[in-house]
Amino acid sequence: MANVYFSKELNKIIDNIDFSKLGNNVAIKLHFGEMGCVTYLSPKLVKKVYDKVISLGKKATLIECNVLYKGSRTNKKDHIATAIAHGFDFSPIDILDGDLGKDEIDVSLNSGILKSVKLGAGIKNYDSMIVLTHFKGHLDAGYGGAFKNIGMGLGSRAGKLEMHASTKPFVAINKCTACKTCIKNCNYSAITIDNENKKAKIDSDKCVGCAMCIAVCPHGAAQIPWGSSSHELVCKKIVDYSRGVLKIIPNTIYINFLLNITKDCDCFDTIQEPLTKDIGILYSNDIVAIDSTSLNLVNEKSNGEFEKINDIDKTMQIKYAESCKMGQIKYKLINLD
Repeated sequence: MANVYFSKELNKIIDNIDFSKLGNNVAIKLHFGEMGCVTYLSPKLVKKVYDKVISLGKKATLIECNVLYKGSRTNKKDHIATAIAHGFDFSPIDILDGDLGKDEIDVSLNSGILKSVKLGAGIKNYDSMIVLTHFKGHLDAGYGGAFKNIGMGLGSRAGKLEMHASTKPFVAINKCTACKTCIKNCNYSAITIDNENKKAKIDSDKCVGCAMCIAVCPHGAAQIPWGSSSHELVCKKIVDYSRGVLKIIPNTIYINFLLNITKDCDCFDTIQEPLTKDIGILYSNDIVAIDSTSLNLVNEKSNGEFEKINDIDKTMQIKYAESCKMGQIKYKLINLD
């Protein structure tokens, strides 16, 4: 069984972390929260981890990739501005997939649902990583833990589309003004103006699913086909993307924060009420074990309410990941308090 450490105090967690596995250029992966969200991970907690890494003589950088949908983190400039506005102004910030989310690398996989994954290109600049995860619910994956943090989080925009959907983007006719911004930014000549309705139209045969049209459309007309992929497939793709991430950065430490546990992800631009009281903080070197522990503790402390928040089997990610030999579902919980 894998060891998972628990405490209500981050300092106790930090004191028990084996930082020797980290290199000299450490990526700290977290979710900065969409503008309007207030329950994202506290920057004060992140800074404690950052300061510890710096005190060891290492370089540390907060990393993320741009989001798929239109919001405050769709492009690098707005993404960094959101992060700073939310209090993450104490560290360098690196948006790994560039200004508009198109800087990516393909990482091949030897098995699984996907043959390869598309990650933010900047990931190759780091030799180790600390994953700081605000554990919460998720509309499409059941829950958002360490897997979603690195799998969905470090996928490029095209990678995020691949995980979320099984079809190409489409144009919402009622929102399209035929401004041709999407046409000018499509490198594959997949978008034209339809002669009949004078609106943009995406040729699915030519479209490669890069999702650039979604990023640049000023009216939100280019849209994601939400729900076109089953929850099981989404979960397995997230795990496959996590495998790709860990293939590039195998030296990784995981810290899950069971605080401000909400029904939905921090991508929602709304104020959410926590489902239960704060539980504590977990640390492990095993990504499967830490998410397994988190699920069990949150279900227990919420009297089963967390399990009811959506109709998704929340064990799909960890079961698939264990079958891929990424870690162990069974764990030994070590209380540091």
